[in-house]
Amino acid sequence: MIFAALSIIPATARAQTPQTPVRIQETAMTSLTQDQARDAIAPWYSLFNVPGRGDVKAIQEQVLTEDYESCAGYLQGECWGRETSIKVVSNFTNTIPDMKFDIKEVLVAGDRVIVRGEVTGTPSGELFGVPHSGKSFRIMAVDIQTIRDGRIAKTFHMENWLSAIGQLRAK
Repeated sequence: MIFAALSIIPATARAQTPQTPVRIQETAMTSLTQDQARDAIAPWYSLFNVPGRGDVKAIQEQVLTEDYESCAGYLQGECWGRETSIKVVSNFTNTIPDMKFDIKEVLVAGDRVIVRGEVTGTPSGELFGVPHSGKSFRIMAVDIQTIRDGRIAKTFHMENWLSAIGQLRAK
């Protein structure tokens, strides 16, 4: 990741000499403790443990800021707001009724919380064009959550759905 970030910075800006140090500006507004970070994200991740979860709309309205944004990429249409997020997360009940999100690692950097997790489930029907087979999947997910006033304000997320498709299609 660091290499990718550096590759977009012009070489002249990357060159470091004692006279011209490169400085990276910290944009975090607060510095969360590990406990504060876990408290802020716990209700959110409970929504991805479909069996036994609570009221999706009420929980999301409690833990997400009104101007919440969820982004899976940078192209138009790859980011959406809180209302769309409520619909997307609610739909998991129908499409993957036994879905589970197991948090494997949490890192805190200022007001950012990075979560690496494992998502498992068995689709109840077609998923991403793969016909229902009764097979389950297990994939990695990585999220970067921005916390503002104890609530999630923005999520960058990446799930390895291509791996899920491969697992579901396997003979």
